[in-house]
Amino acid sequence: MTDVAVPFRGPGSESAISAIAKPRIIPAILFIAGVALLLASPFLPWAVVEGTGIARNAFDADLPWLLGGSDMGAGEGGSFANGWLILIIAALCAAVGCPLLAMRRMAAIPVAAIGAMLALCVYFTEYRFEHQYGLVADALPGEVSMGEGWWVALVGSLLLVLTGVTARIWLKGASSVAGAGGPVTLDSLSGDRDRHDRESGVRALVFLAALASVLVSGLIVWSLVREAFVYMFNIDWGSVWSTGWFPRQGFFDIKTLIVSTLLVNGVAMLIATPIGLGSAVFLSEYAKPRTRRILKPTLEVLASIPSVVLGYFALQWISPNVVQAIDGWFGQDAHLGNLAAAGIGVGILSSPLMASISEDAMKAVPNSLREASAGLGSRKVTTTLRVVLPAAVSGLVAAFIVTSSRAVGETMVVFIAGGGGDTAVYTHNIFDGSLTMTAAMASLASGTDNVVGEGLTFESLYFVGLLLFVMTLAMNLVADRFVSRVRNKY
Repeated sequence: MTDVAVPFRGPGSESAISAIAKPRIIPAILFIAGVALLLASPFLPWAVVEGTGIARNAFDADLPWLLGGSDMGAGEGGSFANGWLILIIAALCAAVGCPLLAMRRMAAIPVAAIGAMLALCVYFTEYRFEHQYGLVADALPGEVSMGEGWWVALVGSLLLVLTGVTARIWLKGASSVAGAGGPVTLDSLSGDRDRHDRESGVRALVFLAALASVLVSGLIVWSLVREAFVYMFNIDWGSVWSTGWFPRQGFFDIKTLIVSTLLVNGVAMLIATPIGLGSAVFLSEYAKPRTRRILKPTLEVLASIPSVVLGYFALQWISPNVVQAIDGWFGQDAHLGNLAAAGIGVGILSSPLMASISEDAMKAVPNSLREASAGLGSRKVTTTLRVVLPAAVSGLVAAFIVTSSRAVGETMVVFIAGGGGDTAVYTHNIFDGSLTMTAAMASLASGTDNVVGEGLTFESLYFVGLLLFVMTLAMNLVADRFVSRVRNKY
């Protein structure tokens, strides 16, 4: 199929088209000039010592740059020449602004934003240079001034800002009258080009956001694996299975941390599962709309309580009034800080999450199943236990796993109320104090500079973190497998 051109011109249309077509090339010219100036600026002098002919360009790391520059007052050299950063930004801007060369304004705002941020950085670089060289003015052979490179970079940045502004104004006008002044073709009837450009821009932005989350996750895993491998390749594995966790003394008994973590998680789930599931059943099946409007926000407020507050509550109230009272029945005297108090605190903290996810799962069950059960004469409790809960089992399992992962990863409650301190002896008694995996990492990371000097003590943090990551990943994989097998589709 070929395009059919229909002449559609009116009096004065030629002059209108030419008047609009002339400024359309200006944003492209400004863009090319701005990028070219940025690419050339690092090679030109940025700092010039007047009267001596001494000049230094942007590839000198010892200049007092904003990022990674030298501190002349302290006599510290720089670590990063900002000329490479300018080249990277110029290349990024050239890639982002390519549509402007085709007279399309979708890149106008990104180009203007990049130019504005770079212009601010270049502008404040002069203040940084002036301040730093002022500290050592007596030791210099002459006064230091900004060279041509600084001016070229500033002008190039401002040209990019001007590119974005002119592109938004003139390319919009050209797009809006292209169909009225020229021949009508199938391409001109396919829709507004700006709208398609905006859709493409939003799609690219969402893709970059998704890519950023993947990259951040990958970097986190890479940092864990890299340092953990250093620990695993250099550690004496006899110290990993000993009588306790004494990292500064070279004893890294991992079973102490794992058993304590499992004990706290078990106590927490014994608290969170009945409270959370019961709350979800009531809100989903029994509560009236008015009651639900009151209880639902109240439950969410409980989820917003800072974990450090709940940690002190577990240490100062739950432990003496609940845990020590229970342990007293067995003729023993529990410590103020103990795993049971930490587990109860974590369970209270995790209950709103369990309730929220479970309620969403039960709300997703079709009302037709409830109506069919009621039509057969079933009571409300029978419908809930025999129809709704089995139908929502996949969501309930997901709620349990997510809540359990939340409990395993909790730090402040077990750090404050667990009673472990910096070290811990192996125990499987929940009324004793010990360290979970997260609490051990927090206590070790909050130590002094001696942590780094004690062999593999610092690297043990990453080893424990990697084990914690593997545990939670395995829990989620098992849950996904189970959910996929029992999921009901309606």
